Amino acid sequence: MSSLFTLLLWAWLMASSFVVSGNMSAYASPLATSGFRFLLALAVITIALLFRWHNAKLNMAEQCRQLFQSWRRVCQYLLISGALVGFFVGLFRALQSTTPLHTSVLYTLIPLMGVLVARVWLKERTSGVRILGFLLGTIGALSVLLATQQALSFQWNSGDSIFLGACFLLALHVVSVQKWGRSLNALSGAFMIMLFGSIWLLPVTLIWGDLADVKWSHSGFWVNVLYLTFFTTLLTFILQQRLVVQVGASRLLAISYTIPVWVACYTALSQSHLGSLLDAGFLMGVLLLLLALVLIDERIKQRSSLHGQGTSAK
Repeated sequence: MSSLFTLLLWAWLMASSFVVSGNMSAYASPLATSGFRFLLALAVITIALLFRWHNAKLNMAEQCRQLFQSWRRVCQYLLISGALVGFFVGLFRALQSTTPLHTSVLYTLIPLMGVLVARVWLKERTSGVRILGFLLGTIGALSVLLATQQALSFQWNSGDSIFLGACFLLALHVVSVQKWGRSLNALSGAFMIMLFGSIWLLPVTLIWGDLADVKWSHSGFWVNVLYLTFFTTLLTFILQQRLVVQVGASRLLAISYTIPVWVACYTALSQSHLGSLLDAGFLMGVLLLLLALVLIDERIKQRSSLHGQGTSAK
């Protein structure tokens, strides 16, 4: 139950990031927002990591040396954080010419992309049952989209194309965490991602971030950026690091199918269109999403059960 709650919490926080990120374009450019967000998150997580080492009475210099002693690990986290930075920049850029609901639905393509990346890169085989689950999840997400907007007014925006590329980068990020992220605990792994993510973003932000146009004095800027920093950056990264180890990347990606439902609920509430949540298409989409989660999760449980039997036999 605790793993399910953590998965749902992660999905809800990710859903909220689409809504809050859409508000940030009024206060700062996408690059300025991403750069400041990563630097602030890095400062907070560095303090938290030092505090943990201090409480555990560990030598801080030695702990730092262990984090960076392997050039292979450094290169791995450069790729992990680079893919993640690309996703966030793509998200902010996309939201300049598309809607949070569009991005939340396109986000549900990430599990299929993750399956493709894992198949090509990690040589992982995916069963027909799981592929069916991923396809049903995508169809369900599209049903949610069409039910919460007027189907005739729906059109493909330039931001949707940008975000599609960003989704592939996030799929690459999740698979790379699965491959390389198990050598560090969740807090240390999140620190490495924040550190190298800031290194990626800093020069780009200084050159192209339009820092002179940032509305530093507006309370809306600080409310939104602090929420994005603490809840949809720090907390989601730590949860993601932990969940990939505890339940696997497949289950983490599968729960992302619920994200458009949370965004649709928020959109309906904020616009007083609660009737859209009772639409037959919306309810059908939710049922397809639930079926998709069952198919994907059942396959994982079967594999885990067989693995446990094999271990016991040994």
